[in-house]
Amino acid sequence: MTDDPVVIVERPTRYGLWGCLIGLIGIFFLSPILSPIAIILGLIGIFRLQIFSSLFAIIFAIIGILTSPIIMGLIGLSVLVIPFL
Repeated sequence: MTDDPVVIVERPTRYGLWGCLIGLIGIFFLSPILSPIAIILGLIGIFRLQIFSSLFAIIFAIIGILTSPIIMGLIGLSVLVIPFL
């Protein structure tokens, strides 16, 4: 009986890629929920040295937060429209 070495290949979890996809979806749908998740996944991806996709995840999440009407209403930016009506 031969003792063949067992090779265990660990697939890296692509946090940056998942954050990028969730951030891109978060620009259009459910931004208050998906944008913070994309930021968290982007930060985890940066610590895992997935720099390129993680930076895009954070950029997409910031765009999603800035264009979200719900978040704008929560921080009071919707009041700025009233004097112009």
